[in-house]
Amino acid sequence: MAEINPKKVPVRGILIGTIVLILCILFGIPFFFANMSISGQEFCPQLFQKRDFSYWRLPGTKIRIGRTTLFPAVSPCSKFILQTLASGATTDWHVATLRYGTLTRELGSKILIDYLEAKDADGANAWDAWSFKNPQQAAVLWPIVQQVAIHEMYHCVPELLRSAKSEIDVNEFDKSLRMVCLVAAQTKLKALRESKDSDREKILSRWVLELTDDYQEDVEFAKIRLKFAD
Repeated sequence: MAEINPKKVPVRGILIGTIVLILCILFGIPFFFANMSISGQEFCPQLFQKRDFSYWRLPGTKIRIGRTTLFPAVSPCSKFILQTLASGATTDWHVATLRYGTLTRELGSKILIDYLEAKDADGANAWDAWSFKNPQQAAVLWPIVQQVAIHEMYHCVPELLRSAKSEIDVNEFDKSLRMVCLVAAQTKLKALRESKDSDREKILSRWVLELTDDYQEDVEFAKIRLKFAD
């Protein structure tokens, strides 16, 4: 029976351990650095502008390393839309896309950016062209879309823009847009109450009352106004 050399066993173990360590380093370092780099795009609902950003953080944590780099802001739409927007003293930036490692997340404001950048059959910006051809409807639509974005109710945007494709009276168009917002706002307010975010709840409630101001004689609007006025 052959004798086992006790010196060969630890040497073999050290060799295997070294190979494993080298492989971990070779594959782990690129993964580590890839997940340190965070980049994305954000949208400002007050200005209808978007901008790219990037920063570094420790993987698996929220600890940032260094400053956030902000790239110049640009608008995804033209003056035909921008001139209809309300100006404000404050500006918010809502994250639209977030990239880390090989993963990409798309958030609410990406919905509006995609619509604003949509092209028609001729390759022109579809909503710029619509706004130019329909200035009265545009003056009604975009301020409401702007407020929806400010209150982070981006899921309403597709329905609001679908309404713009229907050829109806401007006043009826205005009422239909407001009703979409009022229905969505009730769900939003419920979520804000559950999260005990009283500040945002008060701001949204004020906007809801503003939406009903011009149609207080309308039965449906009066019911909603009464509910929020309590």
